[in-house]
Amino acid sequence: MLKNIICTLGQYDIPIIQMQPPFSVDLLDSNIAVFGSSMNGKTNFLRLLINILHKKMDEKSEQIFILDFGGALAGYEKYPLVSAYFDNSNEEYVKRIFKILENVLNDNIKQLDGKIYRNATENQPVHTTFIIDNLNAFINEDRYSAYHEKFARLCRDGSSKGISIIFTATELKGVNQYLLSFKQKVALNMPVDTYTDIFSSKVEMAGNVPGRGYANVTVAPKGVTGTFQMNNPYEVQCYLADDIDNEEAEFVKKLRTKYEYINNGETESNPYDEEYGRHVSVRYKKFPQELLRYDYDKLKQSNFEGKEISPNEVEVGLDYVKCQPVTVDFKKSRVLAIYGKKEFGKTNLLSMLLEGVTDQLPNARYVFFDDGRKQLDIFYRKYKGLVDCMMIDQFKEQEITYNQGGYESRPSIRKKLSPIQQFYMLIHNEYMDLKANYIDLLESVYGRVYEEDIPSGIGNDSSRPTVFIIQSKSIYLNSKINADFLHYILPELLDVAEDRNYIFIFSDVQKITDTEVSSIFNSTLKSIFVLDNIAEFASERGSRTVFGDMDIKGLKEEFAQCEKGDGYYYDVEADSLIKLKFIKNDLEEEA
Repeated sequence: MLKNIICTLGQYDIPIIQMQPPFSVDLLDSNIAVFGSSMNGKTNFLRLLINILHKKMDEKSEQIFILDFGGALAGYEKYPLVSAYFDNSNEEYVKRIFKILENVLNDNIKQLDGKIYRNATENQPVHTTFIIDNLNAFINEDRYSAYHEKFARLCRDGSSKGISIIFTATELKGVNQYLLSFKQKVALNMPVDTYTDIFSSKVEMAGNVPGRGYANVTVAPKGVTGTFQMNNPYEVQCYLADDIDNEEAEFVKKLRTKYEYINNGETESNPYDEEYGRHVSVRYKKFPQELLRYDYDKLKQSNFEGKEISPNEVEVGLDYVKCQPVTVDFKKSRVLAIYGKKEFGKTNLLSMLLEGVTDQLPNARYVFFDDGRKQLDIFYRKYKGLVDCMMIDQFKEQEITYNQGGYESRPSIRKKLSPIQQFYMLIHNEYMDLKANYIDLLESVYGRVYEEDIPSGIGNDSSRPTVFIIQSKSIYLNSKINADFLHYILPELLDVAEDRNYIFIFSDVQKITDTEVSSIFNSTLKSIFVLDNIAEFASERGSRTVFGDMDIKGLKEEFAQCEKGDGYYYDVEADSLIKLKFIKNDLEEEA
């Protein structure tokens, strides 16, 4: 049980007692704000603190999160107590770290059940240290404005719940609003008037020496016989941090011994290339620019917390917050929609989905319903020699046979049918009798004839497992023959989809102008992927999609712009929107 975390960071000069006691801080009592101009010791201070935590603590009692806007702390990314190291190269990581820490704070509050962290005799969570190098960069970026209040809450509530905040800054502008939550302040080699602004107390120049400045006293020095005012600033000289780049340095040697250094590359016993045998239980790692299957397997295993993936689930990527697998279960979700811009990765996603479905339903038929763009052709060519599949993508002449037991005796004819007509003929002949309720659709094929002259279709008790991959713009057009599929036929097919193993993948959903058709189509959707910036998508197309009621401003604040390979998964029933990095599939090489 932790009662304090005392870190000795330098030495004071307190003339009134004629002593130079140690400069120490208790992280369970004080957040730390470090100010200073460039090249005057701010980064050294952070290094010193991180090193001390590695000496004093272990992986069962401490976890460190680093948000590095200065770029000088990258060497700590794989250190054993570092749960997350992110720079600002990807906006999503900046937002991600605040989501993670907000979850940590909420979990700690629940676990402590009203107790102060240091007073908890049981159920004391692992202590968390959150370091931001160059807070000014974070504050001055408008795109992070939604996280300023989250940071304020961490500063305000974190200390009593086991979260300590340390930041560096070059100026007070924008930082003042947080300082009431920072009991410990340090200012290194700054103008006298800036010292006064920081400490609300006049001081003299400290001298132009790196690591030299002023700090107020928050931990009473041991052995002091005289009296002095604790919160007043006194001159301080911070210690020089141990060198972490020199393998022969004493600190590095002891660190490697304590945390069981095993950096011998990726091996069977160390498949995730950890440098230390002992380390924090969860590491929030950065994604490579392209998440290959090899990278996915490494990252998911080291961050997955032991959850089993059902054989029915198709793995498509990793979510940005917990770095855990995002999956689709076609047993639960028979209709899946993909929205997205051109070249945002729809083809790559479809490739993964089809591979997963093929593993689960090896005897299923694939029906590709394409249009003039021929974007499904690559999949048809891949699967036509492996499974039963067919392509509907262009006008095609077919033989039309009339019912010889009908009202008139009509000879069969050859007629060129449009793709949508061919699609309806397929459904009628092999999946659902359209003659019963949709004779008008069949008349577009057979012509205006007596109903008895049109052959009956398949009954509702006989069919085969089928994956319908629909990427034709025609079914979204506002005309009866096109819109009737979404309006009437799809809902009827879904009534028997579970029993017959039907799966519908709408691989490039277009705008639906008819309000009623749009509403019915949206009601069928259970799983949705958006390969686009979600706020822009919801703003432009939200009124005709399931995203119509979402708060555009909130989406902009919560999610960063998509990079290549990014997208969103929306579980409609759970009302869960997740941003993820998709696995990069090698479809083009296979085809």
